[in-house]
Amino acid sequence: MIGRLMRRNRILGDRAADLRVREAELLDRLANALEAFGPDLQATDRMRLTQAREALGGFFLLVVAGEFNSGKSSVINALLGERVLPEGVTPTTDRVNLLRHGPEVTDQLLREHLLERTHPAELLRELNVVDTPGTNAVIREHEELTRDFVPRSDLILFVTSADRPFTESERAFLAEIRDWGKKIVFVVNKVDILADDADRTEVEEYVRRNAESLLGEAPPVFPVSARRALAARAADDAPGWEASGFAAIEEFLLETLDEEERVRLKLLNPLNVSLRVAGTYRETAWERLRLLAEDVQTIANIDTQLAAFHQEMLRDFEPRMARLELLLNEMEARGLAFFDEYVRIGRIRSLTSSDDIRRAFEREVVGETPQRIEDEVGRIIDWIVERNLKVWQDIDGYIDRRQIARHQEGMVGEVGRTFNYNRQALLDSVGRLSRETVSSYNREAESRALASDVQGAFAQTALAEVGAVGLGVVMVGALGGSVADVTGITLAATLAVGGLYVIPAKRRRVKAQFQHKMEALRTRLTETLTRQVHLEIGQSTERINEAIAPYRRFVETQQAGLAKARDELVVVEDALSRLRAEIERS
Repeated sequence: MIGRLMRRNRILGDRAADLRVREAELLDRLANALEAFGPDLQATDRMRLTQAREALGGFFLLVVAGEFNSGKSSVINALLGERVLPEGVTPTTDRVNLLRHGPEVTDQLLREHLLERTHPAELLRELNVVDTPGTNAVIREHEELTRDFVPRSDLILFVTSADRPFTESERAFLAEIRDWGKKIVFVVNKVDILADDADRTEVEEYVRRNAESLLGEAPPVFPVSARRALAARAADDAPGWEASGFAAIEEFLLETLDEEERVRLKLLNPLNVSLRVAGTYRETAWERLRLLAEDVQTIANIDTQLAAFHQEMLRDFEPRMARLELLLNEMEARGLAFFDEYVRIGRIRSLTSSDDIRRAFEREVVGETPQRIEDEVGRIIDWIVERNLKVWQDIDGYIDRRQIARHQEGMVGEVGRTFNYNRQALLDSVGRLSRETVSSYNREAESRALASDVQGAFAQTALAEVGAVGLGVVMVGALGGSVADVTGITLAATLAVGGLYVIPAKRRRVKAQFQHKMEALRTRLTETLTRQVHLEIGQSTERINEAIAPYRRFVETQQAGLAKARDELVVVEDALSRLRAEIERS
């Protein structure tokens, strides 16, 4: 095997290569961590990080320039040890070619006049090569692209032909790029066409003098034959390789590019860029998490209000239900007294008239109880409606106070506009829904709907039809059987012998039946109202939870993603800092 570059398969020494690999891994981890910021990852930061990763991917950038047909492509092929670029006597490079390492040979037009070629040549793992069109190219875009790469280059290999050394177009190109202060190495190609060593020396000196006059210092000049070098590589001809002049170029590249200070600076540059980006987004993550902690507290406070609303409803419902039970208990006591008074031997005559008994029962036992029950149930319904409205008003007021943040400019400066927008939009939607609910709340309509639900549920349980009648009428109907049962003793009461035994037994049975029906009535009414209270609590809670669900999901997912990204950024930033200290000590 010939050539030091090919023997080593790389330019960097072992330690520098190890540092580069470690740094590249950290930059990849940083890029992955930044994915948590999505569209809020600023385009400039994304570009800086991409450039930093590319700078490590192709550690050195070699720009090859010169006039058309000077043999630039042949020189590149000879250095890489393979025919990576096409060669010929006509212009073969009609655009800027960027050569990078890849698992297979590909080409992709990145933009007009810029073609990216990939090749598995080992040297391209550390060396990116820019092959430019001839300096005498008439397309202005070629020159502009070439000048884009020159400032980023580590070395400019300027190829001139031995039969046309240092042409006017080459001179003009060099005059334009000299102010960049880049190291320029001159390669005089095709020296094999010169007749003897004297001609070769003359051309070499001519190029050196003109270059020194133009650049202000004498540059390295290497006379070579790319044609001979390629042939020597193909034949593994070490003497031929030496004679081609490429051994000297290889030695120079190794010493120049792998120079300790140059390598240190090239490692530090992308590392410092990455540290700045990591620091910025680590602070951004902390700031966002702080803001999200406020959002978490907002959601927790809403949940707390809903839980308190639930408990207060159940607690306040008990005394309201107790007043209903008191009305029923009073009526039950009057009913028992009524039966004691009316179902006895002394009332035999009045017992013969069922209509009189019914009227007396409705007057003395029922009385105004149905209306009082209607009124009490109405108050319970109004209380439920008011409590539902109150919980929405509480949410509305709390969200409105919470939205003070929307009057602040940029929560995280330039970073996080999408995050801020989404976060505030979701918070706004909760506030908007609560305001709409409060402003459109119709107490009368809500009360009527709820009263209908309560009456319907009670009637269904009591196996009665409500229709247009009230709850009290349904309740009286449910008790009617007790009164009707009283009239069933009329015939027996006319029997003198049997009356003494039938009436007391009948009274006991009627009273037991009445008490049973009152207990069933009390149970049905309690169950109906309790179920309705729970239903209203559930519906209010569900509507509020639906309103905040997108906001809750946003907060939860952002918090989880940002916490993970923050932790990773802290680790990566620390590792980058330690790597920088290690590089600076070297």
